Amino acid sequence: MSNISDGSHRRGVALLVVLWTIAVLATVTAIASSAARSSASIVANRRAMAIARTMAESGIVAATSLVNDTLRALAGDSVARDAFLARLEPRSDNANALAQDTLDDGSFAVTVVDVSARLDVNNAGMEGLLRIFRAVASESEARAAALAIDARVRGDGRPTDSASNMRVQRDSVSAELLGRAATRGIRRPFESLDELVTVPGVSAQLLDRVATSLTVDGDGRVNRRAASAQVLAAASGSLIERPSRLLFIARGWERAHLLTREIQAVYDVADDGLRLVRWREQDR
Repeated sequence: MSNISDGSHRRGVALLVVLWTIAVLATVTAIASSAARSSASIVANRRAMAIARTMAESGIVAATSLVNDTLRALAGDSVARDAFLARLEPRSDNANALAQDTLDDGSFAVTVVDVSARLDVNNAGMEGLLRIFRAVASESEARAAALAIDARVRGDGRPTDSASNMRVQRDSVSAELLGRAATRGIRRPFESLDELVTVPGVSAQLLDRVATSLTVDGDGRVNRRAASAQVLAAASGSLIERPSRLLFIARGWERAHLLTREIQAVYDVADDGLRLVRWREQDR
């Protein structure tokens, strides 16, 4: 009887060990499978990011090459050259892109914006900004936003970051060594329109209503042929007859993947072609 009981006990223990081993193996397998799926997902995302950036950069190269080649071909015909530049910016959201293509698993599309047809935030001044904002907001809201943005551009008030603090200290020391009075502030131009929403007193709703009239990429000149009546009324710089700067917006992506890379490249329009001024990148 004792032998039967001992045998049953051993079989029970063995069964528990087997079940526990199976449970452990199942857990390990599940963890390994999850890690493999996670690694595969990371690899796929990195591949998609690389393809997206490559395609966006290819879009910039394709679009600028097209424009440069055309400008050189039309170098002796100013009328045709101006007509070509005027046609670059699409007049509606449904207009075709300037350049678009698909290469293997990637695609790109490029559009162009004549930033000289917009009011440059960094050069507009208080009065220019006020005129633009008055068209879409109350006097009090327009004035508050214009004051806040202009103060930020001029560098009024205390710097909000360590780099600005270092520049102020450096300028103060230099002024003292040279026997000059220290300047009141430093110029802090905006590098992206997205930065405007970080300014206290400036609402996103207000900016949405004037987004197509503003830029941070201008050179202070305004293309009178393409600018709106509101921009012309607010312009404080010189008026010109053709674009002086173009913004190329290229988006690249891997087909069947949601990740999109956007490159914004700003170019001066010179007689002999385009000259790069600014380059921005971000994921969309």
